[in-house]
Amino acid sequence: MKWDKEAEQAAEILPIPPMMGAYARLHAEKVARQRGLDCVTADVVKETEQVYADFMGKEKTEQLKAFFAGTGPAPEMEEELFFENEKALYFIDTCFAKYGENSSLVRNALKDMMRSATSVMEEENLTEIMADLTTGAFHGASRFNLGMTGCPNCCVSPYLKDFGIIMQHRVDITEIECVHCGECMKMCIEKSIQLAPDGPIIDRKTCVQCELCARDCPTGTLTVKERAWQVIAGGGGGHHPTIAVTIEDFTSKDRVIEILRNAIARLRVASPGESLRMIIAREGPGAIC
Repeated sequence: MKWDKEAEQAAEILPIPPMMGAYARLHAEKVARQRGLDCVTADVVKETEQVYADFMGKEKTEQLKAFFAGTGPAPEMEEELFFENEKALYFIDTCFAKYGENSSLVRNALKDMMRSATSVMEEENLTEIMADLTTGAFHGASRFNLGMTGCPNCCVSPYLKDFGIIMQHRVDITEIECVHCGECMKMCIEKSIQLAPDGPIIDRKTCVQCELCARDCPTGTLTVKERAWQVIAGGGGGHHPTIAVTIEDFTSKDRVIEILRNAIARLRVASPGESLRMIIAREGPGAIC
């Protein structure tokens, strides 16, 4: 689809992370098609900008606007969240927070968790354990794969990993008066929040604790009361894809690390050819509790 000059100029300064530029252009073209246009206009890009502002939240959007206006620093990737150790037979895959997405609070929590998880795998000599369990040539599937995300939306799914760590955010409804702006409902994929005359109502049975309803609440009617972690394990891809199962829900960082140590301890006494998913499928989640 064609783009007019003003639309191209507006797209160049869209307040979005660089990695999302191609997606934003595709979104703008979709909006243009839906309007019956054969060319993307500046108005279409403006609508696209609002969609991405709702998606990313006010903090990240304002940071990017300041950068393009020349009043703030350039967006930076979180280098610490990129796992780089080619000599290890384990790997940590993190969500898009490594590209600077999500809040600084969440990114810092992930970095702290990653440091602790990496230290445990080093201390427990996990590479040697995985080497002894591998029956053929070492390759990607010989590794112990850990997935870690900053929220339950799980953009990089930990459910197909040996071990998964998912950050959870428990939202509380305060006594501050709601102004019925509707910001809380925009990003709730589960439709777990509704606005009643007295304010928001959260369906706790369907809420996945992603915090997006509270993230942009302008009044503070909704706020994150607690943050914790969900631990899942026993997932994997390959010839027999397996979805990880929940080991513990809404638990502390110390408990996450304890469960990780338990998993490694169980692998240490496993037979050659065995994997964590095989152990959990046979023995259940209690094998690493």
